[in-house]
Amino acid sequence: MLHEIEGVEQERSRVSERPEIDPDVPLLSYVEVAVAGSPEAYARRLREVLAAVYDLAVREDLDEEVVPVDTLPAWFVGVCRGGGGTEPTEEFAAEGLAGYTERTGSGPWEIQDWLSRFHPELESRGWAFWDLTHPKDGGDRLRLWVDTWGESFFAWEELRFLAYVCGARSVADPALAEPGAWAEEASV
Repeated sequence: MLHEIEGVEQERSRVSERPEIDPDVPLLSYVEVAVAGSPEAYARRLREVLAAVYDLAVREDLDEEVVPVDTLPAWFVGVCRGGGGTEPTEEFAAEGLAGYTERTGSGPWEIQDWLSRFHPELESRGWAFWDLTHPKDGGDRLRLWVDTWGESFFAWEELRFLAYVCGARSVADPALAEPGAWAEEASV
């Protein structure tokens, strides 16, 4: 999907402000995430990385071979290949990376490759961030909501990686739902 600058700016605003139901968005997708530790701490980490990457996508040229990573959280950069560190420095990130590797058979993403997925003019990312919620019967589960333009199958591996390294114990495959289901849940 093509993510123009305006769309990336909308995603950036949804990271910090709960969106309203949009009649032009008939379906959303969500990924159920079981978190280790505090759901609020998990949400803070996820939103912090997304806010930084959307800011980079708006103000930096993501066509460059090396995009500056100094505005991204150090723990996230450290869990990625090419991030300067050799090992994740935070336990939640190390455990999340182990879960991601076990689930996918892949190791950590190379930081510049991960950032490139957020290039506004490339079509490699099949989702747009919508919200992060706590279902009424959620316990340690959260729902990561994304707009996939009604598609049930979409490219989302960079999102799965982020979900795990922010401290997820498990990340389910995406499911489609009407926006009303999202609206009934509280943002985290």
